[in-house]
Amino acid sequence: MIRNHPPAVGLLLAVFLVAAGGCRWNQMFRRTLTEPTPVAFTTLPTRDEAVAALNANSGRIQALQTQGATVSVPGAPSIGAEIALERPRKLRFRAGGNLIGQQLDLGSNDQLFWFWAALAPEPSVFFARHDQFATSRARQMLAIEPTWLIDALGVVQVDPATILEDPTTAGDNRVQLKTTLQASAGQFTRQILLHARYGWVQEQHLYDAAGRLVASALNSRHEYSAVDGVSLPKRIEVSMPDGQLRFQLDVDRWVINQPPADAQALFELPRAQLADYPFVDLADPNFVPPGGTIPAAQPAQPAGPAPPPYLQADIRQHYRGYGQR
Repeated sequence: MIRNHPPAVGLLLAVFLVAAGGCRWNQMFRRTLTEPTPVAFTTLPTRDEAVAALNANSGRIQALQTQGATVSVPGAPSIGAEIALERPRKLRFRAGGNLIGQQLDLGSNDQLFWFWAALAPEPSVFFARHDQFATSRARQMLAIEPTWLIDALGVVQVDPATILEDPTTAGDNRVQLKTTLQASAGQFTRQILLHARYGWVQEQHLYDAAGRLVASALNSRHEYSAVDGVSLPKRIEVSMPDGQLRFQLDVDRWVINQPPADAQALFELPRAQLADYPFVDLADPNFVPPGGTIPAAQPAQPAGPAPPPYLQADIRQHYRGYGQR
């Protein structure tokens, strides 16, 4: 889910500033068949038609895996990545390579979420139960809970009761749909831009109660799977205001509705794999984020702690070629 003022997002960003390394992923995935995408809309859709198109596409997706994915940030080379998910809350996103080793591990299951980055100044495995994090003071520090990445991939489910207004035309071949979105940090306004003909999710923008942009996801290079009857993007760009977070995920192939054989272990907190690092509970009342402090009170729109040094200059020293786009 989403929260403004994310000083700890550097823990995720750090991993993408390393040199690229090669990755080999399981080559035994099923290849999906592609054919022309069915037409979803012939005219400006009604609320019901827009919601039906979104929910029909995402509703057919219960599990996803990547084959041959890479992730990159501006100014740094791409590195290998793999994503696996099972709806509604199970997610695993790892990045690294044969030469550089594992660099990023974030995930979620029905009970909790976690994230770890190898190049953080003091690498730790940060985790929290969903229910406890929603009421903790530490929720100010985390920009994106891992479960929001499922939405960012274009797997969007919309409750008709959350629609704010009828769909409108938004430029060439785009339809705008506005909804509310309930998150652990409160209620947000979500702007969804759909393809005016095929109903693909092309953009999502989230705004807080004060109307400030919190996060965006841009989807492109969509591909329709005739086997599963769904369309998915092969390029996902996630960004947050002021350059606090920006990365691009490119997927060579999606594997749809084939849960991994090791699903039970895959979506569990990786205590054994990351046993060399301290495990830090974000929902602990005594937790203080690296380089910052947590206010005692919880105002309606907290400003959040000041960004720690590794969001500024320190982290960039790990990669000489880093530069803002």
